[in-house]
Amino acid sequence: MNDARKYRWLNQVRLLVATGLLGLLLNAHAAFAAEATPAGAELTGLTAHATVESATTDVLALIKAGQAYVAEDPERFYVEVEALLRPLIDFKRFARNVMGVHYKVADSAQRERFAESFKWSLVRTYAVALTEFRDGQVEVVPPKGKPRSPNRADVTQQITYQGKTYVVVYKMRKNKSDVWRVQNILIEGVNIGLNYKSQFAAAMKDPAHQGDMDKVIDAWSDFIDQETETT
Repeated sequence: MNDARKYRWLNQVRLLVATGLLGLLLNAHAAFAAEATPAGAELTGLTAHATVESATTDVLALIKAGQAYVAEDPERFYVEVEALLRPLIDFKRFARNVMGVHYKVADSAQRERFAESFKWSLVRTYAVALTEFRDGQVEVVPPKGKPRSPNRADVTQQITYQGKTYVVVYKMRKNKSDVWRVQNILIEGVNIGLNYKSQFAAAMKDPAHQGDMDKVIDAWSDFIDQETETT
């Protein structure tokens, strides 16, 4: 693959992940609203698909507002994005899956540190890319038939941007509070959870870290930044 084709391919991957994060934000806003309202309120007990649909307008408004200030105050946008993602995503569980077999040998402090590092690396790496989302369309595909499990569901979105349509599938699970949360995400067939798991495994094998988990955790944000800067 020549440099030009590699650049286009890497940029496409970046846009795909940013597109997926957009969808996560749509889900996150609904989950946040469900937590903030009393039991029995409108969002409580919605289906996974209805939860996604209910959030679209407000989140797109957040992105539009962020376009006006993100260049001068990116930290403000990061904080707002994180606030939306926090209620939806169990970052400890996500981080556990990303660490893979290394999770078993990590102590509690390392697990906590990586979960926090993973969360902020995700937010900082891709949040600003969301402000590039202009004149796009987001459509939740109606469910086909009954779900195989009452507590698990796949929600498919079609996000159209600059003449291209991206298919995003959210692996969702309903928690004890009757709120749906994202467990994993597939973008154009790419399993994002497995992608990050491979990156963590590669970092552990990197001679610069010598298999030292603390070094990998400390360098995680820089590692992800380097992957993104190539785009």
